Amino acid sequence: MQSIQLFYPFLATPTSVVITTHQKPDGDAMGSSLGLYHLLVKLGHAVTVISPTNWAQFLDWMPGTDAVLDFDARRSQALAALETAQFVFCLDFNTLSRTRHLAPYLAACKAQKILIDHHEEPETSAFDYGISLPFKSSTAEMVFDFIVQAGYEDMIDDTIAQCIYTGVMTDTGSFRF
Repeated sequence: MQSIQLFYPFLATPTSVVITTHQKPDGDAMGSSLGLYHLLVKLGHAVTVISPTNWAQFLDWMPGTDAVLDFDARRSQALAALETAQFVFCLDFNTLSRTRHLAPYLAACKAQKILIDHHEEPETSAFDYGISLPFKSSTAEMVFDFIVQAGYEDMIDDTIAQCIYTGVMTDTGSFRF
């Protein structure tokens, strides 16, 4: 797995992107995915967010949730998006197996895979680029860092901020941890 910094130049050229996360996504998984989704759309990318499974309804208020594909429920659409993707962002999971039934399709996908995660012992051989920092509070915090370090801090708007805040807040137990 190459350093995430080597991926930054690819953000400037719009292409087809998939963002995915772990099964039964929590606030961090959905918040980081949707925060990144809104940035990439602003950069001109064609973006599809795929959740391996359904998610808790209390997350439906977040902007963009209505566009997320539930792999279990909409498999053909999700597979079509993976087929045409140039890049697949893998957020908030350290091994492909945490994506349940999506895992073999991710493994076979020809797109470049980019890991952004805060769990220990990442499956580095499964990803082309990435960063794994277990000392970070959440993947949403890492997505914020990714946006800033890639030079797009000025593109963070209320929508992106709400998604990232949700991820940080939920993964820290409302900032208690």
